[in-house]
Amino acid sequence: MRGELRKDPATGKWVLVRPRVRNNGDFDQGPCPFCPGNEHLTPPEIAAYRASTGHPPRAGWDVRVVPERDPYFVIEEDLVREGIGMFDRISTRGASEIVVESPDHGMTLESADEAQIERVLWMYRDRVKDLKRDLQIRNVVVTRRHGKPGSLIRHPYSRILAAPIVFDDLRTELTQAREYFAYKRRCVFCDTIREEAATGDRLIQLTPHFAAFVPYAARVPFELRVLPRRHASAFEEIAPDEVGDLARLLKSLCGLLVKGIGDPSYRITLHTAPNLAVKIVQGEWDTIERDYHWHLEILVYPERAMWVAGIAVTEMLPEEAARILREAGSLDQPRG
Repeated sequence: MRGELRKDPATGKWVLVRPRVRNNGDFDQGPCPFCPGNEHLTPPEIAAYRASTGHPPRAGWDVRVVPERDPYFVIEEDLVREGIGMFDRISTRGASEIVVESPDHGMTLESADEAQIERVLWMYRDRVKDLKRDLQIRNVVVTRRHGKPGSLIRHPYSRILAAPIVFDDLRTELTQAREYFAYKRRCVFCDTIREEAATGDRLIQLTPHFAAFVPYAARVPFELRVLPRRHASAFEEIAPDEVGDLARLLKSLCGLLVKGIGDPSYRITLHTAPNLAVKIVQGEWDTIERDYHWHLEILVYPERAMWVAGIAVTEMLPEEAARILREAGSLDQPRG
């Protein structure tokens, strides 16, 4: 196996063990591989949106997806699950993909055209749907980093990881959501939207289709959460009018971060339901379509996150962080 996933029997958490590829042609040694004209510097294209079919196969793209050069998970590997005595391990069968978000090397979400952000969101949807057709893939997660310290690549891109396991963070969310639903017969995320909209203490924006707020127990100052107001467990169920609304909201929120705290680094993570066509245990996640709710998390300055004994430590009340961001956009606790 190229790498392997090992499960800690004491915590139930997975660890990815993989040898790092040496001398893999680091991107800091030459031109940006994601800029137009340098398509030959990346692995073969997986998918792309192009404005015109008159362009050569590699040129004229708006959004482009390629395999990661040093992948965490690989589609070519066989899925192997085995027990080593009392321990469990799984091969790294899956996918590691890079979404090149724009031909513009300097694009940021706050400066981007809304139509371009929409195209990126549609590509997320298309790739998640396609990867979930693979019955050896259980979980797909999309992440986007901005301003990562020490990053060699400045071109705007996102990473899509597809794995044969349900990632620990998502499994914890799924378990909490299921327990809340079992007790109250309501979705915890839908209840959160109603609570945040009613109090307005941590609310940043309420649009026709989304609620954006600082979570009640934010792990870092200015952490943001974006929830669709229509209950849906899977991101790939997003509707066209929701995509447009989400593009405008992301552009606005990133603009508020720039105005309010000076263009911080951040990480956006898409949380969506696992592949429901694949179940290891009978009855696993049977209520997920009722109790889970896809969403986005925006973690500001993730490299500064502090923990003690496994508990996040933050230096600012979420209500104060929300006030600063609202004032940055001259917002007065919008109700939408």
